[in-house]
Amino acid sequence: MAPPAALELVAVTKRYDTTLAVDTVNLKIPAGTYCCLLGPSGCGKTSTLRMIAGHEAVSEGDIILGAQNVTDLPPAKRGTAMMFQSYA
Repeated sequence: MAPPAALELVAVTKRYDTTLAVDTVNLKIPAGTYCCLLGPSGCGKTSTLRMIAGHEAVSEGDIILGAQNVTDLPPAKRGTAMMFQSYA
């Protein structure tokens, strides 16, 4: 098992056509810690998680996992996972 890695979102933005779903998110999560994304329905939580996991393309910005920019890597190459609350 790989050691925990820090996660950093650098100006991460997601657009669906003309709809801005995630607006320039900057976030640093230290290795080995937990982080919760809280907000109302439709605020971009799931889009952000999907971009981190690699299931959704980033429109702008970078996702850094450890020391590696994983923005353009496919999900299988990231070593991340995503589970919806209803399955947890």
